[in-house]
Order: sequence, then structure tokens, then C-alpha cells
Amino acid sequence: MIRSEYLRFLQTLTSGDISVDVRKVANLVLNHLDTLIPLSTAQGQRIKKITKLAQTNWATTTADIQPVQQQTATQTCPFTHLKSLSVGPFRGFAKHEEFDLASELVLIYGPNGTGKSSFCEALEFGLLGSVAEAENKRFRNQQDYLKNAYTNSFTLPTLVGLDNQGKDVPVSADEAMYRFCFVEKNRIDNFSSIAAQASAKQTELISTLFGLDAFTEFVRNFTDTMDNRYIDLEGVKAKELATKRKALAGHQQQLDTTIPEEIQTIEKEEKELAKAYREDCTFPQMADELNGTEGKPGMIKQLEDELQKQLPQKSNVTITSLDTLKQTIQSDAGELNEKKAELEKSSQQISFKQLYEAVIKVRESSAEHCPACQTPLAQVKVNPYEHADAELKKLEQLGRIQDAVKTLKSDITTSLGKLSEMKNTCCSRFPENNPLSAVYITDEKAITWWNSLHQKFDDGLTPFLHLESQVKQLEAYDKKIEITAKGRTEKQSEIKRLRDFAEKIVRLQTRKETANGSKKKAEEAIGKFDTENAQLIKDAEAEKTSVVQNQTIASAYAAFVKKLNTYKNDLPAQLVADLGQSVVQFYNAFNRHDAEHEQLANIRLPLSQNQRLEIAFKKGPHRYFDALHILSEGHIRCLGLAILTAKNMKENCPLLIFDDPVNAIDDEHRQAIRETLFIDDYFKGKQLIIAIHGEEFFNRTHQIIGKEMAKKTESYLFSPKDDHHIKVNSLNRPKNYVLAARELFETGEYRDSLMSARRALENLCDKAWYHYGKHSDKSDSLISVSRRAPNQPWDLRGLADNLKSKFNKSKAAIPNKDQIIDSFSNVLGPDAKQPPWTYLNKGTHDEADLPEFDQRAVNDIVAALEQLDAALV
Repeated sequence: MIRSEYLRFLQTLTSGDISVDVRKVANLVLNHLDTLIPLSTAQGQRIKKITKLAQTNWATTTADIQPVQQQTATQTCPFTHLKSLSVGPFRGFAKHEEFDLASELVLIYGPNGTGKSSFCEALEFGLLGSVAEAENKRFRNQQDYLKNAYTNSFTLPTLVGLDNQGKDVPVSADEAMYRFCFVEKNRIDNFSSIAAQASAKQTELISTLFGLDAFTEFVRNFTDTMDNRYIDLEGVKAKELATKRKALAGHQQQLDTTIPEEIQTIEKEEKELAKAYREDCTFPQMADELNGTEGKPGMIKQLEDELQKQLPQKSNVTITSLDTLKQTIQSDAGELNEKKAELEKSSQQISFKQLYEAVIKVRESSAEHCPACQTPLAQVKVNPYEHADAELKKLEQLGRIQDAVKTLKSDITTSLGKLSEMKNTCCSRFPENNPLSAVYITDEKAITWWNSLHQKFDDGLTPFLHLESQVKQLEAYDKKIEITAKGRTEKQSEIKRLRDFAEKIVRLQTRKETANGSKKKAEEAIGKFDTENAQLIKDAEAEKTSVVQNQTIASAYAAFVKKLNTYKNDLPAQLVADLGQSVVQFYNAFNRHDAEHEQLANIRLPLSQNQRLEIAFKKGPHRYFDALHILSEGHIRCLGLAILTAKNMKENCPLLIFDDPVNAIDDEHRQAIRETLFIDDYFKGKQLIIAIHGEEFFNRTHQIIGKEMAKKTESYLFSPKDDHHIKVNSLNRPKNYVLAARELFETGEYRDSLMSARRALENLCDKAWYHYGKHSDKSDSLISVSRRAPNQPWDLRGLADNLKSKFNKSKAAIPNKDQIIDSFSNVLGPDAKQPPWTYLNKGTHDEADLPEFDQRAVNDIVAALEQLDAALV
């Protein structure tokens, strides 16, 4: 199917507006079709393969599109009917089988799994040269699919046909002529699923209905474009050379513009920096002054060395603090002497104060007795404790003087300690022969030590004068340290300022070195380029031809894929073009028992992407509805079958081969389908081959086609496989009840003949009813029959009597009216208690000790039914 459809696509490339290169790509795909079909877009499988094939075979691939035989309206089939099929080993056929197909109708019946599909696939391979299911299942080699699995062998099926003169003609595969001969159940099933698909999928399912889903999938697996991921469109060497030339152009631009501008900018910044450093200074002078020259350190180094020197620690003594200590000590000593004098004057009072304080202290231990004589306090004249409290209050002033004395002593001691610290500082700072080193102080002799400071040494100076002199010297040193520290801060600010200049100098020098290095590198690169890249330049020149070819291939491939997708998208429109009215006609035939308002007036088939399947009913022929929205699944299946049969008729196909499609249709529509196939005139002269798994459909078909047609029909029964081979049997006895009744009569099986005769009458009554309804006058009475219960069948004799009466009374010229009435009369007899009617009942039901059936009576019943059957055809 894929190859055949692809060949038809190739014929669309023969017009003058299609480039030679696109045709070459198309032929390249054709030449390697079997290789490409299994490959998909996954990981770029197909596009990579096509790229490789194109680069290898481009020069040898022709641009000529070879013509293929096309099916045309004037083309005629070499045969009128198939005569025979020889098959096996093939699929389910493990050995050879011969099928006689020399009939307008061939029926194949068998349960599921008995080999009907293998039979249909043999016809498909013989007529089309391939089997669509093999492509759908991704068999790269169809023979792997078609060979029998148990014998591991395969033989080509052979078809023989009959021409219009009755002569045998070999049938050769012609996919274009016979592809619309097949109607398959799977395709109708897939078509019914259209209701669950997005609108963009609907046109694809039209292709699926015609067995083109494999071709659609084949087209879908072509990547749209052939870009640099798959083929070199720029030239690897040329691209590498271009990259290097781009870098070379960058070098030249550096020499011409970038580097001179950078150096000019640097020189300008150098001048501005030197001017900021000192008005009349140059950049080299500034760099030398700050950073130094060989053998001469710069200003930054000098300042760093100076700042690294440790400053001496200050003594923090001053002559002012010494004078203040001296005055404090002298003042406290004088006040202390005054307070001591006051206490000496009050020495007696001090004794009493001490006494009273002692009395108060013992109160806690002897609160009820006198502390002196232990006399109870209640007996003493004066309470000693109260007397002591009163006297102490009188002596409070004396206590304040004593407290002042203590305080003054403590203050003097503290001041002398500070004075001693000054002395120690002087001794530590002037350790050599310092007369103060011999002056020591103790707490017990504080005042004495103070007085000793004013006793002259041998040199005529007091220790205190030495102390004053040394403090003055230390204070002068501290001032020098302060001056030095202040200068150090100024130096730190200065070195920070100079370092900032130094950093800017380094940055400018680095930039200038970088610019000069880039200049040198660019000059070297330009000078060496042609020499270093001589081989690359040569290779880039050599690959130009290949790149041009690759660009041609890629461009042609993109145009080819676009054409192929357009063809695939247009296929539905081509397949169903001008089928609208035929589809409506067949759909209404398949639904003939529906109410008239459910019959179709028109249909719009989806011919392009996003177009919906629309229908209009007879009740409102100008109002269209979405068919998938309002039709049941059963009606959608009928619609799919109608499209396929309409296409078969339009293409004037000699055959209509059903692979179990009617069993995809619900029970409600099967009777109408049988009537369309076997009673209506649509398929007169067309050979029908039907494979079905429904026994009742098989049996009913034998009844509806009538006795004469049933005689000519070839019927085969497929049974479950034996030894891995399909068991094929011809009918041992006709399935048509009239034929069976006659055959059983001829063999003397009268009871079974009557059983088939009763079944024939039941079937022929239904046919007679349809015949009456089709040809009777509107004024004629309606058929009326009775039932014993709603779920029981019609009373057969009542129905036959009513039919006979209505045909007899009809005013219309009903075809074969007299023969029909006569036949019913002969079957019904004078009453229901006499033959032939009693024979029909007794032949059907089992009764003990039945008398033998009269041969002539049985023959009369069978003959009457044969006459009725012939009259209703």
C-alpha cells in the first residue's frame, strides 16, 4: 500500500514547476523505500538515513519520474469474475488449498480464529501485490508476515479469472485497479472511532477507512527539514576558517583602532594623574619619586620605614600635678595637726567617750543588769545604758573630729602614694645615679617620709627639688613624643595618598603593558595566518562543492516533504470526491427501516484539515449537523460502510470483498444490509465475496438470495485448525431452506425435508410481506397477524392466510401475484387439520408413532415453496 500510494504521489511531480532536485529526492526515497519505511523520527533515524543515502547516491540518482499504470475510467478489468484461488503455504494455510470462486456470490463462514482473514489476505495479495496489515504491523519483509509460521514457508497465491467470453485468464496484481474492492471490519471499526477524535484527525480517518493509515504514518515520519544537525550546510572547514578569519579581523581592528585608542587614553590618564600629584611633574617622575629607582628608595618606602619605628611611651607626669600633690599634702597635714590639737585638749572626754561606747557594746549581752556591778537595772539609781546614750550624744562633735582625723590620714596616705609613683617613674626613666632611688615610703611613716623629702642632700638640694627637676624633664619628653605622634598621623595620611597614586600608576602601567602585548600578538597573528592555516584554506576551498551539493539536497528535501504532506492531506478529498449522493443513497439503504425524518438528504465529507463530517436530513435538507455529534455509533459504522461501497461502485470495481465488515454493524442494520447487497440492484453483475463469523448472517444470506441464487453460490465452512492448518469444507447440504427441503426429499428424508420446508415458509412469508409492502396500492389493506404473547413469534398459519388474502384482494399489479397466491394455497391446504399443513407441523415437532409421510404430499409442499421462492425474487 505504501509503495503503491507513493508511486501515485510521484506522478504529481511530473509537472514543469517541480524542480529536478525535488524529483531526485523523490526517486532516492523510492529506491530505498523498504529501508526507510521502518524508520521513524525517533532520534532522527529516518532523516539521518536519508542524508547518508543522498550524499552517497546524489550524482547517480535520476530525476526522471517513471510513469506507472493508472486506473482510469476507460480502463477495463481483464476478468468479469474470479474463478479460482490456489493458496498455501500462506499465513494460516499450512498446506495447499484450492477454492472454486466461479460464482457471483462466494460465502466464507467460520468462527473467529479459523482462518477467514488468511483467505481474504490471499485475495488481497493476489489482487494488490501486498497486504496492508503487514505494513501496519511494521513487517519490513512482507514474506515474513505471509509465510506459515509452522512450515516456515510461503507460496504465492494464484488467482484465475473468467473473461467476458468465459475463458480462463490469469489475474495479475494491480493495486490501482483493485484497491477499492476490499471492505474490512477493522477499517469500519477505526472509522467509528472518529467520534472520539479531534476534528483535525477526521480527514486522517477517511484515509484509514480506505486502508491508507500506513501511508499516512509513513509520511508523518519524515522530518520537515534537513538542517545542520544532519548535514553540513556551511562547510566544517570553511566555518573553522571563517572563525579564524573573524579572529584575524579582530586582530586587525585592534591594531587599527582599539589598541591606539587605548594607548591614547592611557597617556591622557597618565598626564592627568601626574598633574594631580604635582603641577609640574611628569608620569615617569611621579613613578620614580613614589616607587624609587635602583639604589634609591621612593617616598612610600621612606615613609613606611619611618612609620615602622616604635614611639617611646609617655610618662604622663607633669609639674602641675606634682605641685597640686604638694599643696594637697601640705594642706591636709596642716589640718591634721589642728584636729590632733583639738583632740589633745579633749583627751578626758575621749576616755569617757570610749567608756560609753564600751557600755553600749555590752548591752546585747547584759541588757537587764548593770555592766559594772551586775545589779538589776530595776534596782539601780541611774540606768547605765541610757546614761551612756545620752552622754554619747553630747560627745558627737568629738566623734566628728576623730572621723576627720581618720579621713585626713587616709587622704595624706593616698597623696603620698601618688607622689611615690611619680618618684618611681622618675627612677625608672633616670636610673643612672638617681638620688631619689634611696627614698622609700611606708604607711607607718607617711608623714615622716613627706618631711624627709624636704631634708637636703649633700649636694644642697632636697629630694623634692630633685623630684621637681626630673618631672619637668619627663614632661618635656612627653611633649616631644606628642609632637612626634602628631607627625606620624600626618605621615600615615600622606602615605595613604601616595599609595593611591601608586595603585593608579600600576593600573595604568598594566593597561599599557596589556595593550602593547596585544599589539605584538596581533602583529604576529596577522603575519603568520596564511602560513599556519595553509592546509585549512586548501581544505575549505575543496569542500565548497560538497557544501553546495548538501545545500541543494537540503533545499530539495524540504520541498519534497512539503509536497508529500500536501499530497497526504489532499488524499481524503481525492478519495471521496463526488461520492456525496452515492454515500447518501447507500446510507439510506442500510437504514431503510428508520423513520423518514432520520434518512439523509445530503452529506458533506471532510475534505481538508479541521473540516467536520456534516449531514442534512430529509426533513430539513438545508440544515447541516455535525454527524459525529448526533449519530449513534451504529449509524456511524453504517456511514463508513456506505462510503466504502460508494467508492467501490464509483470506481466500477469488478469485485466487492467483505472481510467480516457486516459483523461490525449492529443487529438492527444487518437485515437492511443484506437486502441492499442481495435484493436491490446496486451490485447486480458484481461478484461478492463475503467472509463472516456470524452463523445466522450466513444462514439468513442463503435465504434472502433465493433458491436459484443459492444453487449458484459457492459456500465454504472454516473449522478450527487441525495440525496447524485451516480446515476448509464445502457445504454438505444447502443452507437455503428451499434447496435443503428439495435435496432431503430427493434422498427420501421426508421428515427433515418438511422441517426445512417449514423454515422456508417462515422465511418466504417475511419476503412476501416485504413484496406486498413494496408493490401494493395505497388503498390496499394492511397485513394483520396475531401473536400468542408479546415475546412470541407470529402465528405462521395466520400470517400465511393473511398474506394470501391480502395478495388476492390487492388492486395493484403486484409482480407474480397469481403464482404467489397459488403457492400459498398449495401450502396451506383446505384447513389446518389436513395435509399439507399437518405435515409441516409434524415434520417440525417430535411425536411418537407417527404414520409415514406421503411422498406425493411432501413433494407438493416442496414444489409450492419452490414456486413461491421463484415468484418473490
